[in-house]
Amino acid sequence: MNRKHLCLLAILAVLFIPGCVPDNYQFETEFGKSGSGRGELRSPTDLCINPDGDLVVCDSGNNRFQILSITDGSSKIVGGEYGTTGFKVQGLSGIGVNPSNGDIWTCDLRGNKLVKFDKRGNPILKVVDKEKMRYPLDVAVDRKGDIYVLMSKQPQIYKFDGIAGNFLETIGGTGKAALLFGTSILIHEDTLYVTDYGGKRIIKLSLKGEFLGEFDQKGDYEEMRGPSGLFIDAQGNLLVLDLGEVPVVMLDAKGQLVSKIGNFGSEKGQFLYPRGIVARPTGEILVLDNSRNVILNFKKSK
Repeated sequence: MNRKHLCLLAILAVLFIPGCVPDNYQFETEFGKSGSGRGELRSPTDLCINPDGDLVVCDSGNNRFQILSITDGSSKIVGGEYGTTGFKVQGLSGIGVNPSNGDIWTCDLRGNKLVKFDKRGNPILKVVDKEKMRYPLDVAVDRKGDIYVLMSKQPQIYKFDGIAGNFLETIGGTGKAALLFGTSILIHEDTLYVTDYGGKRIIKLSLKGEFLGEFDQKGDYEEMRGPSGLFIDAQGNLLVLDLGEVPVVMLDAKGQLVSKIGNFGSEKGQFLYPRGIVARPTGEILVLDNSRNVILNFKKSK
């Protein structure tokens, strides 16, 4: 082996030993601020992208969701209001977007129901099931429009039809497919991905609930400490929100650490409590901070 190859191996070894974390993304800009006006946020808890390429933010502290421009954060649509009757909500936790038509599903954690809105922000369906609906945390929508719901501290996932809201079945919930405390759910290429905060892992399931695999490490750097949010980009990389020394990371499809994203702090460009993450088609990564009430944009370093 020649000297050039030896130097390359030495560099790679240094990059991936514990304590040395690849840092390939830099802060670019941020938008949003604390408040209840349009474009302002209060304790937001979830972040999605709709088929039009806009951001859908679960603005929990304001008991609403907002559709924001992905480029400058300007508010396009506001939906939802506080209350105990009709389509009103008492405590939003998570949201899911229909990839076909842009319908928005919201989880009313305290109200024990789901409310569906059309892409213009008009409420069109309420799902209340006294036996099955117990503290819904997050929801994902498949290509047919059916929904998959995480309930607080339930080992299985609850599936409802997306047209009338009728309960269809529970999936997973046994063996390796059992959740200790699932916190977020998404569907990517007809596969379910769930962050199991209590189990300190991310699990992959078929849409029938069959166990397909899990991620419990951040590459060779550290174990998962309590994953709470997830997004999968166009290249199949996993963007993960987790506890531990490196709270926001990118993993490749095999679970190897690609890069950390951002840093803790209360200053501009830093986050205190990341609660949502997505990637633009152009590759930039957006992180929603529940404490600073902003969305931070990170761009790959040149």
